[in-house]
Amino acid sequence: MKAKFFILASILTVVSANAAPVLATGTPGNAYASTPTGSSPKFGTMYNFDGLTPFTTYNSYSASSNVTISSPDGLEVYPYSTQSGPNEMFDTSAAGSANLFIKTFGTEEIGIGIADSDVTVGGAPVTVYLQAINSSGVGFGSLFAITLPVDGSNPGNGYFTISDTSYDIYGLQITQPVSNANLYSGLAIDDLQVAPMPEPATFALLGVSVLFAGASWLRKRS
Repeated sequence: MKAKFFILASILTVVSANAAPVLATGTPGNAYASTPTGSSPKFGTMYNFDGLTPFTTYNSYSASSNVTISSPDGLEVYPYSTQSGPNEMFDTSAAGSANLFIKTFGTEEIGIGIADSDVTVGGAPVTVYLQAINSSGVGFGSLFAITLPVDGSNPGNGYFTISDTSYDIYGLQITQPVSNANLYSGLAIDDLQVAPMPEPATFALLGVSVLFAGASWLRKRS
């Protein structure tokens, strides 16, 4: 009996902790004309920087009590957003690279608008990497490489979502390790969206479903 309980507990742990995040490409906003759209309608509050004072600098910015943005290079509010104006949050790395962290509560989906003005100015593609962060602050799942588009009506801008139905995404790291600086450097983000936490009843149903699945597996093993 103890062995079965241990196996069942292991099943629950694996099911809840080993889900693999997936990446989807959405449609970015375009200046003042539109807001971004992601891969699903599950998003809750949108966090942008429109109400902030331009050129204000931060080491860490609290978008809400549950959402924090930081960078070891520092952050600055720029009044030049092409995602959905007027403002964007800019990583101020002098080398043209970027290393942004978004920390949040456990969620199943994060959407973020990412922009690099070097694409607009120089016409060269920019590769950016997205990594989901777990509750321990450690990256998990795939490291996703994305390329900001050069062509189209909104070059240098993209909107991307990382999703995981286990609600184990506690943040997102956005990196641009290779400099591509022309007139500008760093990387900008805007229009951050975080899917809301499920109601307690939803979590309870999820737990019951996993429990039944584990019990069924044990019966088949017996």
